[in-house]
Amino acid sequence: MSQMDLTYSHVYKNPSQLEGHDTSFGLVSLGELYINAIGTHPSALDDSNATKDKLVSLLESAYKANTDRPFRVMLNDQSALALKQMQGADSEPEEANPAMGLRGVSRYASKAGKPGFIFECEVLKKAIQDKKLPVEVVVPFVRTSSEAATMIDLLAEQGLCRGANGLKVLLACQLPANAVLAEALLAYFDGIIIDVDNLAAFTLAVDFGDEALPYTFNKHNEAVKSLIRDTIRKTQLADKPVQILAQESDKAIIELAEGANVELIYQ
Repeated sequence: MSQMDLTYSHVYKNPSQLEGHDTSFGLVSLGELYINAIGTHPSALDDSNATKDKLVSLLESAYKANTDRPFRVMLNDQSALALKQMQGADSEPEEANPAMGLRGVSRYASKAGKPGFIFECEVLKKAIQDKKLPVEVVVPFVRTSSEAATMIDLLAEQGLCRGANGLKVLLACQLPANAVLAEALLAYFDGIIIDVDNLAAFTLAVDFGDEALPYTFNKHNEAVKSLIRDTIRKTQLADKPVQILAQESDKAIIELAEGANVELIYQ
């Protein structure tokens, strides 16, 4: 397959992406969209209904640019470090290492994170029920099979039952454990999106923000590529969809996607 034949799309994370651009969105990053479009912490909203409506409207607009592909929306994957920058973020806990703290399932199940999770679920339900958008939910930072089971239960408690009315739930593969446990995790999920940046960061134990370590952060490292290949193989053997979330400059990753006939989503 040549690069010209490679299917690709982009991540939707800012309302400005809809202005005058003919862009296809393979993934909506709900956490980043919330930060960019709202900017107020969920615990400090004056009118949560108006905020929900605004986000649903943004999702609907993104879907209209996206009708030729599955409409996948990733729940908030931001750490406390990013969330603390929002207005009214007093409820965010102090963490010694936010990148490895309350993120994904652990956040949604926590006292600090559950209100935001419930808010996001209500946005998705309005998008599905009121706007009839064919949303597929993408779950980030699932550390174990036990967390995978917990996540399915948490979604069901909020009225987003996997399989009900065709609802699909996918895994964002961001951790080495996700790649290693892909076969077991796929029992809980309907596909995988491989997040190269996060997968590489945790595989190589490199902090994105540490300017002293740029030479170490090499996403083309064979350990990273091996985990990507293994995840692709396991997902395809399970006959479930797999995509790669990467940067447009990641030439080696693009070549890997080409060789495996896997769709790319550009950050």
